[in-house]
Amino acid sequence: MSETKFSVMVSLFNWMQKSKSSSVKRSKFRKFLDTFCRPNNGDDYFSAIRLILPGLDRERGSYGLREHVLATCLIDAIGMSRDSPDSQRLLNWRKGGPRSGAFAGNFSIIAAEVLQQRQGMTSGGLTIKELNELLDRLASSENRLEKTSILSDLIRKTNAQEMKWIIMIILKDLKLGISEKSIFHEFHPDAEDLFNVTCDLKLVCEKLRDRSQRHKRQDIEVGKPVRPQLALRVSNAATAWKKLHGKEVVVECKFDGDRIQIHKNGADINFFSRNFLDHPEYEHGMSDVIRRNILIDRCILDGEMLVWDASANRFAEFGSNQEIAKAAKEGLDSDRQLCYVAFDILYAGDTSVIHQSLKERHQLLQKVVKPVAGRLEILVPNGGLNAHRPAGEPCWSLIVHDVDGVERFFKETIENRDEGIVLKDLNSKWEPSDRSGKWLKLKPEYIRAGSDLDVLIIGGYYGSGRRGGEVAQFLVGLAERPASNTYPRRFVSFCRVGTGLSDEELNAVVTKLKPYFRKYEYPKKPPPSFYQVTNNSKERPDVWVESPEKSIIVSITSDIRTIRSEVFAAPYSLRFPRIDRVRYDKPWHECLDVQSFVELVHSSNGTTQRMMDYAVMQEDKPKRAKSSRGGKKNVSVVPSHFLQTDVSEVKGETSIFSNMIFYFVNVPSSHSLDSLHKMVVENGGTFSMNLNNSVTNCIASESKGIKFQAAKHQGDVIHSSWLFDCCSQKKLLPLQPKHFLFLSNASKKKLEEEIDEFSDSYYLDLNVTDLKQTLSNIGKAEDSKAIEYYKKKICPREEWIRFHGCCIYFFHLRKNTSWEVPLELAMRRMKIGICNGGGSVAETLSHATHLVIVSSPQNDMDLGTILNSFSTVEKRLLRSTRLQIVKSRWLEDCFDKDQKLPEESYSLKAQGFLESLAGDSNGRMDLTRKKGDREAWKIGDLKDVVAFLLTEAVKKGNSNWLHSTKARGELIRLVPTSGMEKRKYSIVWVVEETDARRKVGREGKMQRIFTAVVSMPSRKNILIVLSLT
Repeated sequence: MSETKFSVMVSLFNWMQKSKSSSVKRSKFRKFLDTFCRPNNGDDYFSAIRLILPGLDRERGSYGLREHVLATCLIDAIGMSRDSPDSQRLLNWRKGGPRSGAFAGNFSIIAAEVLQQRQGMTSGGLTIKELNELLDRLASSENRLEKTSILSDLIRKTNAQEMKWIIMIILKDLKLGISEKSIFHEFHPDAEDLFNVTCDLKLVCEKLRDRSQRHKRQDIEVGKPVRPQLALRVSNAATAWKKLHGKEVVVECKFDGDRIQIHKNGADINFFSRNFLDHPEYEHGMSDVIRRNILIDRCILDGEMLVWDASANRFAEFGSNQEIAKAAKEGLDSDRQLCYVAFDILYAGDTSVIHQSLKERHQLLQKVVKPVAGRLEILVPNGGLNAHRPAGEPCWSLIVHDVDGVERFFKETIENRDEGIVLKDLNSKWEPSDRSGKWLKLKPEYIRAGSDLDVLIIGGYYGSGRRGGEVAQFLVGLAERPASNTYPRRFVSFCRVGTGLSDEELNAVVTKLKPYFRKYEYPKKPPPSFYQVTNNSKERPDVWVESPEKSIIVSITSDIRTIRSEVFAAPYSLRFPRIDRVRYDKPWHECLDVQSFVELVHSSNGTTQRMMDYAVMQEDKPKRAKSSRGGKKNVSVVPSHFLQTDVSEVKGETSIFSNMIFYFVNVPSSHSLDSLHKMVVENGGTFSMNLNNSVTNCIASESKGIKFQAAKHQGDVIHSSWLFDCCSQKKLLPLQPKHFLFLSNASKKKLEEEIDEFSDSYYLDLNVTDLKQTLSNIGKAEDSKAIEYYKKKICPREEWIRFHGCCIYFFHLRKNTSWEVPLELAMRRMKIGICNGGGSVAETLSHATHLVIVSSPQNDMDLGTILNSFSTVEKRLLRSTRLQIVKSRWLEDCFDKDQKLPEESYSLKAQGFLESLAGDSNGRMDLTRKKGDREAWKIGDLKDVVAFLLTEAVKKGNSNWLHSTKARGELIRLVPTSGMEKRKYSIVWVVEETDARRKVGREGKMQRIFTAVVSMPSRKNILIVLSLT
């Protein structure tokens, strides 16, 4: 196989694609394996099969190339101009037209046609081994330039027909018309079973290279993803119960997150998706929680990764996992956090448990996992999430005994806006990739509102495959409510929809709109002014309908749930929308407006009666949606979280916010979001529920949270106080520096002549509030870590940053007047040297990192004299562990040797300085006073007492002194300098530090304790506990 040409495989691909019979396809594949792959070499099989099943190959990472990026790389690899006709064909491969030919929408064929003019039909002799090596390089390359170079090599070694199939391999879509199951079966009868439990294509090829030898069924292993057990979809509760009748059944809420297997192997944690891909983005937010609360070293859990909203005390809506995972990685504060809900366990300790019943696995799950509210939960009928649900909330999981129990649980779940329910046989085993009916899922079908969701087509998207070259999907919008007796002037993008119509119906709509389609030349031209859009890449259509008057209304239905979306300009979008019918009978201006939609939601807020109607609709729903059009319309159950602020009753007072669109990042505790929205509308403005390009003013009350970080990327963020000031004074106030929580670079340039770096105006007077804000800005202005990093990175000479971070306080010990002048000169020289080395000189001890004692050579270091020179407050600073106390010789030697030397060998702390400090009492901490002495010792802090006791213990080298009658019986009086009442403390016990928690726990009834740790010579650390007596 290593010398087999790729052209042989291309012939196989072409033959299989042309053949109509699946049996012929399988036989051709089998013949290829027998002829070109050696049975004694698993690598030969793997080299071929990884190209036939590229989507299952875990050995090779993602290429990071979809059609548009791949088109750009191919253009650069060939050396074409971006504006050439062939380049435009590649870039606009979905679009039809005279140049696109019959293959619009098929990227690989269009690429082959473009390449054929430059490559010809002669093969370059590329082998399968060489192709795999180049594809490995392509997947591992990190930038587009490298990828372009590798594609250039591939083009040079192949012809256009071979490149067509290579492109399909890169896109992982070969369109051979043969299933993965058939490929596995032709390779080996046990191949699919082995792949299901290992998800390792290479291992399958190596272990099963002899087709005549059957393989004993392999069990699952920690670290190897397993294909998940699947649930069979049923249409209603009655059908579900009929399939599971006579069995013990548990029903569970079907969560709407990411299906994730967690593999724990000691400290190693993997997060595998249902497509057996590892998701390292969850590591920062979840790994520590998993390590601490899964009580065994090796296990595999099956469950759902969700987001818990602590502020709302519920799981967040679908779609925020990646955002929260990224926030956790960046260390951003948020009320939302990742939460894993485990509903099954597959492996525990050293044993697979998939052969045990679900009931037994639930019991094991409760023993293995220690739940952490909002972070790690388990889904079992008799505990877990159910145990701490709020009063009145429905169960997350329960055992049911009849169809009514299933129906009741289903209704409660849908009312709670969850995705649906799953029914499981409690006596069933766990089967990888099984969908035989041991698990059943029941989800709400598409809803039909009490009044139609009639939306206007405002744009279109080209399709692919057989719909290539023609518009196959639509961007639809809602109208902004017009004034009475007028038509809408603006339409807000709402969702993207492409299913629900037959080919004939879709062709009729496209044919009617085609004369009015206008190409969207982004970013050269803006969207039409009557469409409010976000210009998000997922929203951006290929064509616009040139004018609303030319467009068509369609009625759409959707999943019962809705999602917050930053893709579309409307505050919420629909999940899985589809077109129910085309409303040729309605003129364009009768499109549903945003406010009417809000009123619709208000009128159908998910009551029990409405859910009963919904259940009837589920049971009576015809199999074909088309035939239901003439029937009676059902009541809407659009969930309440679609609501935005109802401003229909708000009366305008001023027009100061005219033409302004506000987005609120966060709100002050004194106001609700609704009240701020109404405040804006009262004063002539509008608001947006999501952050998009139409927003003119981002308002926040505090500078924290994920939304604030996102708003900073958009531009300026204005403090909510500006909004309140404008409304209270009934006029639009000019924005001053004090009003900004964040200034964009563009705004900073405009204001740099008016304000300093701390946003303090050169011209405007400050009040007390302004001054406080300016001072707080000064505190925020300096990022010490960043400054240190860039100083070291940018500074060209090491000696200029030698003392960076050092703040030196010089103490001149004056005992010999003849040395006054030389020492002053020496200090001046040292100060210059410090500043030249990037350090600074402190004027007071409180800001210093180093205390340097300067004295004449003849003088001994008299510690008592030094200490007497400092005030009581300064003596406390001397005890700081961060303060280095050194002789001036340290600096002299640093200058002589041109480097910053370690302080330890010059430190006075090592020469008994602290002992002298603790013993320096002037009668303040003398514990040898007689008991009858009524004078209280004026001690500023209880820590002074403890410091003295510890120093005495260290001096004596024995902690037993603290147990002596003298020490234990001595009452220590404390008169705090802060004017607190007199307190008496006594030594309660002295224990080794390791026993401290247990001891403190037993004595927890004491009113107050104070503890301190001291390191004893040749002993463990001991803990001294003083108690209020």
